Amino acid sequence: MAEFTDRPSHIGPNGEQIPLEKHLDDIRERVGWLVPDDAETPAGNSLAELAGVVAQVHDFGKLTSWFREHLLSDDAQPDGPKHHAPISALLAHYALEARGFDGADPLVGFLAVARHHGRLPDTADYVHRASVEQSGRVQTLYRSDALEQAAHLNETVPELAEILVDQATNSGGDWETFHERLDESDTAIELPWVAEAVCSGRRLRPAPEKLPSGFYESVLQVWSALVFADKASATYLSTGVEIGREAYRSPIPERRAIDNYIDELQTANAETELDPRTEQMNERREDARQAVHTRAKEFVDDDRNVATLTLPTGMGKTLTGLDAALTVLEESEMASNPNGGRLVYALPYTSIIDQVAEQSRELFETDDRGERLTVDHHLADTLVSPPGEPESVADDAVENVAALLGESWRSGMVVTTFVQLFESLAGPTNARSMKLPSLYGSVIVLDEPQALPLEWWPLVDRLVELLTEEYGASVIAMTATQPELLSAGDQEPFSLVADPDPYYDELDRLDFVLHPSAIAMLPGQNETGGEMNDDAESAALPYDRAGELVANRADDRKSVLAICNTIDSARELAESVDDRTAPLDINEVYDELLTAADRSTKSIRSERTLADAVRRRRPGQPLLVHLTTRHRPCDRRHLIDVASDLAEAGEPVLFVSTQLVEAGVDVSFDEVIRDFAPMDSLVQAAGRCNRSYDRNRGRVTVWQLAPPPNRETTPASAVYGRGESLTKLTGQALATVYDGDPMPEPDVTRNAVEHYFDLLDRRDIGADEYVEYLERAEAEQLGRLSLIDERPAVDVIVTRTADERETVEEIRRAFGEYRWDDLDDLVESTADWQVSVPVYPGDDDTMEKLAACEPLFPDTDRLVLDGRPGRHDGYFDATDGVVIPDTSVEARLL
Repeated sequence: MAEFTDRPSHIGPNGEQIPLEKHLDDIRERVGWLVPDDAETPAGNSLAELAGVVAQVHDFGKLTSWFREHLLSDDAQPDGPKHHAPISALLAHYALEARGFDGADPLVGFLAVARHHGRLPDTADYVHRASVEQSGRVQTLYRSDALEQAAHLNETVPELAEILVDQATNSGGDWETFHERLDESDTAIELPWVAEAVCSGRRLRPAPEKLPSGFYESVLQVWSALVFADKASATYLSTGVEIGREAYRSPIPERRAIDNYIDELQTANAETELDPRTEQMNERREDARQAVHTRAKEFVDDDRNVATLTLPTGMGKTLTGLDAALTVLEESEMASNPNGGRLVYALPYTSIIDQVAEQSRELFETDDRGERLTVDHHLADTLVSPPGEPESVADDAVENVAALLGESWRSGMVVTTFVQLFESLAGPTNARSMKLPSLYGSVIVLDEPQALPLEWWPLVDRLVELLTEEYGASVIAMTATQPELLSAGDQEPFSLVADPDPYYDELDRLDFVLHPSAIAMLPGQNETGGEMNDDAESAALPYDRAGELVANRADDRKSVLAICNTIDSARELAESVDDRTAPLDINEVYDELLTAADRSTKSIRSERTLADAVRRRRPGQPLLVHLTTRHRPCDRRHLIDVASDLAEAGEPVLFVSTQLVEAGVDVSFDEVIRDFAPMDSLVQAAGRCNRSYDRNRGRVTVWQLAPPPNRETTPASAVYGRGESLTKLTGQALATVYDGDPMPEPDVTRNAVEHYFDLLDRRDIGADEYVEYLERAEAEQLGRLSLIDERPAVDVIVTRTADERETVEEIRRAFGEYRWDDLDDLVESTADWQVSVPVYPGDDDTMEKLAACEPLFPDTDRLVLDGRPGRHDGYFDATDGVVIPDTSVEARLL
């Protein structure tokens, strides 16, 4: 009689064969840890029970001797099909029916098993190809290979097949009946019992409209739990590193750490003679935090699961938002639930994630094990160390487990991007799906949700509904410019700030001034008497005059931040400012310090650059900083710190940048000048002016810059569109508060902003078809969507120090010596030196120049530029960054 020991599923760390039965039992237990007991299927049955059945049968096909031959010898060519998912998926459907699951419920299990090694498909199309279509690869898998495997099992190990089927069906079905069903299907050449839930008509054509409400949500939950459990079990069985239940949930940060931090801050402030306005500002921040803390407790008892947190920029939203989220976690039942209860803090830009993460690490005193805090974006090394890390296991095995736990968001707090959160919810890859079980009972903070692309707004609203209804999560949308984005069902979201208006009224730090070039963007301000058009663009400000305006501010010893819409616009303005002020270029000061030190960029602290700049500056000479995304991330952080310190010291620093400093960057200038942009961008820019009442009164000037040389449209039109555009709505909103005089901050940040989002809401913005993809369970369509504009680009690694050049050489040695693990780690370490250069079809000029750059190593798209003077002249400049010519509008965007 055959034994399960003769049918392995994996090979253990010492080469032993792991019986299939052990793996299936392990998966069933792990899935039980992930899917809540109260979760329901579309038909109202137990989703946890359904997931348990799926776990019991997902590797049923590994019973064949053909899979065993494949597992034990990579070179062996079995006599029959070695794959196992299709026949296992068919058994999942049968087993669920035998256990009494009705409607589309069996199809949930079918899809979860069918695709547990891949991505979810468009349901109706996939099921049609598997069960009805008369040709193709999918048809072969289900109606040829699966039938051959069933016959083989019936001849070789029918008793083992019977045991697994009996367990899966709870004795409600048997192997013989299932085998006969497949035999009948062989005769009919169709599987109508699989197709009927999503196909209709006599010829069984795809009919996704037949799927019940909540179908896709159920598939996501079961499939993602199975994927994570399967990977965790396989990792455990093949490495010996225990991944027990305690590894599935790490402790959340303690909210009282925020109280302790504030107490320490207040004690320090009491010993310092603060400016009365600064002291008042600190008091209002603390008032807001305490008020939000109280409202967060009320939110826990409210029947809504979506809340807003609306406060002006500079009011300490990050700290207040963390406090609110942790209050909800601590006060709710999910704080102690083994299935969930973590804080997910999502932001729009990777450029500010590390800033929030570093603040959180210091606040909550987290270590580098990742148990309490994980940072997840495309450049992050996302690891969570397994508990009770064994000394006897190889380091690479432990690292594999740490990567698995990190990628699946098992730490108590996760700081991530909107891309990672919403793309993982909509149409996730197999790897990204592992995050989803971690969302049960979590609190999710959306920081600056208005930055989400407009076409995604309906889908994001639907995904938030999925989070709250299926995962029991609470969502907090936090911003100074609250969009009408989240519906919270039929009710308004719960407001964590009962009345935001007093905070805006009291926070009157600056005036908004419209330059004549911006006034032309308001309705009724041009000769045709109406909308933004070519007449408005003809009033745009040339760069020589723009440079003069900035130079005048320098003469008044003002610190100025000028934010541009495109890279070449920022370059042109910086050159104009340089021509008219003869400033000391801080970029060049930093470059000379790097060259002199010839070591890691970390060896040059911002204080040193600042001191050297102040020492070298002539009396009355302004200081210039220029930044765009063509500068390396590490250089951007350094120069932002220097510019901020100079402005705080009252030095006349002129900072010309793109939008990369607009959100989440803690800088404060006497004046901010912003090229015309959507309303929320103008308000975000204003948040960099007189941020903490550290000046008498700030000024935010809005102008409209002319097209840079060799461009046909203004940067505002190039980025935000013409005609029925967001800038048009901004002009209409500003017109409601503009009377020719400077506008007080609350008039714009509160009144004009509300009008702007009202106008947006009336336009019925967004792509409704994205929501239809979800309702029709078209995961492949959802998977094609992206929150970011996927521009083709080449990653260029710019080396500026000896240490960086040595790292590049070590990468090349690792490649030549086939040290692949070392190679991956070394390449990851260069992320801070990388600049992405867009390349478009037909962009021959850029391609020709890139062809002259060395690849990092053979067979890679990454290139290397030596940033030292005289090495790659024309490619890299300390002031402008990577300067390979651009020939498209998209290449000039932030």
